[in-house]
Amino acid sequence: MARARPERPLERLVVKVGEGWVPLRLDTVWRLSSEDKYVRLHTAQGEHLVRQTLRALEERLDPARFVRVHRGDVVNLDAVARLEPWTHGDGILVLKDGTTVILSRTYREAFLQQWGAAE
Repeated sequence: MARARPERPLERLVVKVGEGWVPLRLDTVWRLSSEDKYVRLHTAQGEHLVRQTLRALEERLDPARFVRVHRGDVVNLDAVARLEPWTHGDGILVLKDGTTVILSRTYREAFLQQWGAAE
């Protein structure tokens, strides 16, 4: 059974930078990638690793801003520059920083609805 989303989505995470900890606003995060029991946060200023599962973090994100695109990736819709077709119904998302992420056909319909695209 899926957990209900919190009434107020998560706005920031505290991440380790050097020897200290700093708040990171989630609206600056372009992509979240699963790495075992960790999540790598990709931002214009660099990457941060947080000890949390992607599923647990996704449940606390704003669903109007973040959408799962692959079993191991969630993207910020504002970071997507374009969608290119690939194979077997999958696609390639090109983010505004030039990086690419696979859009799995499993998540394609939900992504397109959230992104505001017509199929």
